[in-house]
Amino acid sequence: MNGIAVETAVDNGTTPGAGLSKLVPIALNRLPYNPSVSVLITCFNYGAYVGRAINSALQQTYAPAEIIVSDDGSQDNSCEVVESYVKRELGVRLLRNPHGGMAANLNAAYRSCSGDVICLLDADDTFLPAKIEAVVNAFQVHPQAGFAIHRASMVDNHGRARGIYPLLSDLPSGNCAQATYKNSGILMGLPPTTNLALRREVANRIFPIPVEYVGYAEQMIHRLAPLMTELCAVGLPLAHWRLHGQNDQNSIHITARRLERELKIMDSLWLEQKHYLETVDESLAGFFPPINRNPLYLKMNYIRHRMNNDPAMQQAYNDLCRYGLRADSKVDRFWQYSNRLPRPLFQRAVDLLETQSVWKQMVTRAIRGKQIA
Repeated sequence: MNGIAVETAVDNGTTPGAGLSKLVPIALNRLPYNPSVSVLITCFNYGAYVGRAINSALQQTYAPAEIIVSDDGSQDNSCEVVESYVKRELGVRLLRNPHGGMAANLNAAYRSCSGDVICLLDADDTFLPAKIEAVVNAFQVHPQAGFAIHRASMVDNHGRARGIYPLLSDLPSGNCAQATYKNSGILMGLPPTTNLALRREVANRIFPIPVEYVGYAEQMIHRLAPLMTELCAVGLPLAHWRLHGQNDQNSIHITARRLERELKIMDSLWLEQKHYLETVDESLAGFFPPINRNPLYLKMNYIRHRMNNDPAMQQAYNDLCRYGLRADSKVDRFWQYSNRLPRPLFQRAVDLLETQSVWKQMVTRAIRGKQIA
């Protein structure tokens, strides 16, 4: 779920002291003049889309060294579609895996790749033609960066334009390790899977991703990469991110069940980050700000209790107001008074604020237009 951009750290009354100075980017080798690029396509029952994803990787202005399609035990014709490309000897490989979830599937793809640069691609998304060239150029211009991100052009199930993501915030860039640490391990504004690329030195430290992240494998990259390396951001959209009903992350409605699942994942990811911090400096792990004081976590916890109308709602609201809201934020003023809204109106407001809907794109463009005028 896309939350409010957080610029300040949560004050939990502790400080990591000198340990924070040890949170520095890992050393990267000099990138070759023409680095090899691996495109990793993860697929599960996306026979209707995977051919377009492969075509988009084949039609790049900077040709990838390999295109690996890792199939997660699809029951449709996904493998047959991919095999039609394999037989044409276009540099496409197919990995047929037993169904194990997104993390296991992505791990299999990574084990089989050899590129200097790793570009991820969901089978229902597509790259724009200059995607790989722009990513390679960004890494060459920023040799200290091991994590590249860019904006996404959102499209619906029929390929119709549905706006740009992220819409309201700038992409993070540079050394974000301390900001990530101070915000309980969350760096806001990171795009989804298809819009991520890694240098191999960084990827080697992240993979394999624990297999329990069956549908949120990219979150491990979101959480660990900013602690390990600098980011380079390309402000232009370089991929189409398809929004459709088969992926609840693309849903235009927020549900309490989805929030409960995501909160559990946030708890687990925080522990993974803490384990990494222990390898850097024990004091960093000891003073790592707790995830339950992060503004995004507090907001999600309040929303799910409010939707369930359970007794914990009041405490969740109090915690959000105390630790998670900023006095200078107009959006936070809504959350401050949101407990007064009837539940149906509260649900509609949450759907507008927390999803990437067409209506949200239209409202934002209208507001920005007035500000410019």
